[in-house]
Parts: sequence; structure tokens; C-alpha cells
Amino acid sequence: MKRLLPLLLLIAHPMLATSLHAFEITGRKWPGGKTDFSINLSGTAPSGIGWNSAFTSAIAEWNSRTPFQFTVIPESQNPCTNDRINAVDFAADLCGGEFGKNVLAVTLNSYSTEILGAPSIYESDIVVNSGENFNIFDGNLGRPGLPGLDLQRIALHELGHAIGLDHSASVNAIMRPTISNLFHLQADDILAVETLYGGLARCAVREFRFGLINDALDESDCTVEQLTASVGDDSYIDLYRLDVATRSTFNFAMNSSGLDSVLLVANANLQVIGYDDKPRSAPDRSCNSSLTITLSPGSYYLLANTFDEPLDATCTTAGSYQLSTTFSSASFLTFAATESFSGGPGFGQFSAGITANNGLSYSNRFRSTDSLDINATVAIDAAHQGQPGFLVVAALIGNEILMLNAEGEFVAYANNGVFERAISKTLGSLEQVLIASDLVPASLGITSIVVDFVVGYGLDSNPGELYFHSTPLNLTVTP
Repeated sequence: MKRLLPLLLLIAHPMLATSLHAFEITGRKWPGGKTDFSINLSGTAPSGIGWNSAFTSAIAEWNSRTPFQFTVIPESQNPCTNDRINAVDFAADLCGGEFGKNVLAVTLNSYSTEILGAPSIYESDIVVNSGENFNIFDGNLGRPGLPGLDLQRIALHELGHAIGLDHSASVNAIMRPTISNLFHLQADDILAVETLYGGLARCAVREFRFGLINDALDESDCTVEQLTASVGDDSYIDLYRLDVATRSTFNFAMNSSGLDSVLLVANANLQVIGYDDKPRSAPDRSCNSSLTITLSPGSYYLLANTFDEPLDATCTTAGSYQLSTTFSSASFLTFAATESFSGGPGFGQFSAGITANNGLSYSNRFRSTDSLDINATVAIDAAHQGQPGFLVVAALIGNEILMLNAEGEFVAYANNGVFERAISKTLGSLEQVLIASDLVPASLGITSIVVDFVVGYGLDSNPGELYFHSTPLNLTVTP
């Protein structure tokens, strides 16, 4: 991670009429790999094709052959206005300036700084030099009967800049700096977009778990450069996907004896929305990191990172860490990811919660003297409703698995594929599961413990199959 200051940039990408390996990218891109583009060009080329078609067809080709997606907005907008609206139009000058010799069109990109990786694009406008002679056609340039330069291949090139591509050094690329006989996207162009927007495919996304996670940042991990396709930050980073179903406040802690830890939370587009900006001069500074953030329903990434250069001489840029998470919510925790015991697709929807104040709030960290109520609900899949079945509750403590029996006691699981049934009944649409009531850990001699609960259900017709949530409900008890 690098510490950055807010910044707005405007960069122009001209295409020349005349003047060589592969594409060039800096990591600057659109969050989420998509954007709208306003297009409404009037007039017709000498070939009889409307000017508007040059850009809409070029957009269709980028959409169909790369992971980037444009949405065409059929309206006229001024490309010289900084209004966060992407637009294209013909003009006799470049927003009041000169186009320059042999410049056919210019793409103006505006950027804003991101905490992680290169700046992101927030506006892209294309100004086409109306002083040039254009047409629309396929094939080689300069053929008899086809005067002018093909606008569609120019549109392909300029839209590549709008996506975030720089000029390519390959002669076999639409993104080469000069117009050529190429009139479709080439392998170099497609690979450039896949590289720019393929960070999540290059980096492993780990399973997020409440409670404790022990891991390390080292040479086996992804780097920020690999994740963001930007240059200048080779710090290691681990990604944990976090799906939030109900608005909750999370307290994340990343503790390490030597790693210069830093925690970040990013949205589904990998834009950082919160991070621990540890001051270099803090008197109580350590190698640890902590972050508290409230998240609305949605998908997020918890990022365990380090600085590209240590802020403290006693900390390093590689090493082991322990990640712990506490949450607080006004309602049950709903688990987005479900699966089945046999490995097939999961069914049903699972929610659970632990409260020490009769349901006023739910959390996963409590004191040993708190009186805890632990409950779960299971929305049974419609195909399974009305069938004889059962509900199970498993408690994972270290390497030990306990299962709740019909008498309300947790007993050791024999790991033989036969599940202890907490409840046996004809399954309805919504089932309630009482895991524990008025449980005071200290009264059982427990002062500290970490327990992960998993709730599932099955059918009498197939007792070896079990449907459950893959992310456990964590209970952390402290003295």
C-alpha cells in the first residue's frame, strides 16, 4: 500500500494520421469495468453509413470481445464539459485549443486518486477533428472509390483510450499510435483489456471467517501490482470476500509480531472505502492494524496488506499475521453462501445470531459472564418443504466437532456420515432452531473459548445429504 493525497488528472490521448511486442497500461481504469457513453452524431459518411454507427459499432465490438462493457446513451452531450458524462462529437478545435498536426481525434480522460493502485477514470470524452476527411468502410486505407479515413477504426482506437489503454508498441494492434489497415480489434488489444481488468482472476480470494484467521504475507501471495495492474506497489496482499446481508458494524484486527500490517475494506469494484491510515509518527505505533467500519448489505473485500516500504524500522513487509473480526448488528446474521454435504449446490437460506440483551443487538464477542441466547432460522428450499426431515447444529472447537442432540446437549461427532439430529419433523417453510438459552460460559468454567456454529437440514429420504451455510456463526468468549 502507498499513502496518497487526493488528485484529479486530465490526460489527452491523440491519434495521429501518420508516423511496435505489445500493449501499454498504467492501471488507470473504470471501477467495475463498465461505463455509460453518450453518442448522438448526426450526418452520413460518403459510403452511406451514419456517423453514429461508427461509434456504436465500435462499442459493440469492445463489449463482445473483451470483459469491458459500455452502455450507449443515445443523446448529445458536450465532450468539452467536465460534467462526469462521457461524450463524443466533431469539433473544429480541441476544446478551444489546437488539435496539432495529423491528429484525427483526441480522448480526454479525467482521473481521481484511489487508495490502492492507480487512479480511476471518472470521465472520458472524445473530440473528433472535423477538419479531417472521414468515411466509414472496412479493409485497407487509400482504396480507389473510398476517399477519406475510416472513422470506425478511429472510434475503436479512441474507445480503447476511454477504457484505460495507452498506445501499443505492436504494429498488430488497433491501439498502435497511428491509423493503419487494421479495422478490427486484435489479440494485443483484447489481452490488454483482460490484463487491465483481470486482477481478481490473477489473485486468490480467500474464504472469510469470523473469529480467528491465521495466515501470512509472503512471496506466494498476490501483490498490489498484480491485483490492480498498476506499477509502483509490489507489497503483498490477501483478499477475503465478505458478503453482508444486514447492515452491521465490523471491527477488524490484524496482529503480527513483525509484519507492517495494514487493513483495508473495498467494495465489489475493489475501490477502497475504509482503511487504517497508521500515522508514521504515532508514539504507540506497532506492527498491528485495526479498522472499524459499518457496512450496508452488499459484497465487499477485506484486504490484508502491508506498506510497500515499512513505516517502522522494527516491522517488515512479509510475515505471519492473525486476523480477528467482531461484528455488531441489530438483527440476525444472514449467510449468503450455502452448500451441501455431498458437494452439490446448496439450498435454503440460513440466519443466526447471538445476543446478550434479549435481541436488542447481536454480536460474536462476549464476556464469559454474559448470559447468551443463540438462535437460528432456516428458510427451507421450496422443493423440500412438506417432506419428513431433520435439522442439525454443529459446534466446531479447534479440531473437535460437537453436534446438538434432541435433548439439547452437544455430543462428539463420530465423523461417520451419520448426523446427530437436533430436531426431527416434517419441514415447513421457515424453521426455528434454539441452540442455547441463558448460557453463561463462566458458570460452566469457561473463561475464554472460540466456537464456530453451523446449522443445516436434511431429508429422511436422503439422510446422508445435508444443506448448510459454509461461513460459520462465530462465538468468541473472553474473560
